This record gives sequence, C-alpha cells and structure tokens, in this order.
Amino acid sequence: MTFSSVSHPQSNGSIERFHATLLEMIRTHVSENPNEHPFNILPYAVQCYNSTRNKTIGFTPYELVFGHTSGGPPEHVYHEKELMSKYLRDIRNKLEYYYKIARARTDEQKQKAKVRFDNRESPNLQKYKIGDKVFVKQSQISNKLQNKFDGPYEDIQVFENSALLKNPETNRTTKVSFET
Repeated sequence: MTFSSVSHPQSNGSIERFHATLLEMIRTHVSENPNEHPFNILPYAVQCYNSTRNKTIGFTPYELVFGHTSGGPPEHVYHEKELMSKYLRDIRNKLEYYYKIARARTDEQKQKAKVRFDNRESPNLQKYKIGDKVFVKQSQISNKLQNKFDGPYEDIQVFENSALLKNPETNRTTKVSFET
C-alpha cells in the first residue's frame, strides 16, 4: 500500500490518470447527451474501465483484484469445500503470477517513457496552411465536463508563431499563438 498527500495529488499519478480517463468517459457521454445528469453514467463508466485490458500491464483491473475476468467462479464450486479450497488456492497463485507480470510490464513501460522523455527533441511546431481547419484549445474551462477545444476554425493567415483564424459560424477573426 502506498500513501500520498491529500494536498499534493500529483504524487499519486496512477490515480490521477484513472480520474482523467474516467472524466473523459463522462465528458464524452455528456457532450452526446446534454440533458442527462453526468452521475447517471458513472457506474457504467467504472465497469467499462474495470473490464478493459490495460495497455501497460496487460490485464484488466478486475483480473488484478479477483484473479479472473468478470463472471466469477462456476456455481458448483460454491457447494463443495474441496473444490472451493482448490479454486481459492489457484486464484491466489494466479494473482501472484499476474502481479509479478504487471509489475514487470509497468517497470518496462516506465523505462520506455523515461527514454522517450530523455531523448525528446525541441518541439517541432505543426506547419499550418491557409484554409486548414483547426481546433483551438481553450485556455480556461469553467466546468470539468466542458469541451476542451473550440472549433473548427479556418486558417486565413499564417505567421511564424501565430495564425489568424476565422470562425465560419460568426465570421469573426481571432489571432492565436502556437504553443511551444
């Protein structure tokens, strides 16, 4: 078990990553169903997350907690003591094996991420052309469920580190700077 500070959530990156993924699932649902309350989707989003194989560790969260995919042991196992004992022993062995593999895969992914980070070059700015359709990232969003991007806008003039964009709905122009 690992403890982290309540006042410093960045120290628990895996939970923050889970929260970001869950929030993205809810945000997508709310954008498609604006009249439905966001918390109605929460149990389904969590079930979906728990049943989805994690790219880094290669298992679903459900498998790492219960030792098998969601569905549970066969019904006849509950009625025979020896079968239940063997089933529980097998699950414990399987979980130990899963944890060992998950730990190794996580360490491997961390190492790959470190290499990518250490080898990254200065950011290459995207080359935009007049007439391109672009989305603009909002600098501040007032609600976590609000879309993070506005658009599409049309490039009408491109400079070295900025562009003049036109909103096709309002015909208003806006100058934006590129992130570096």
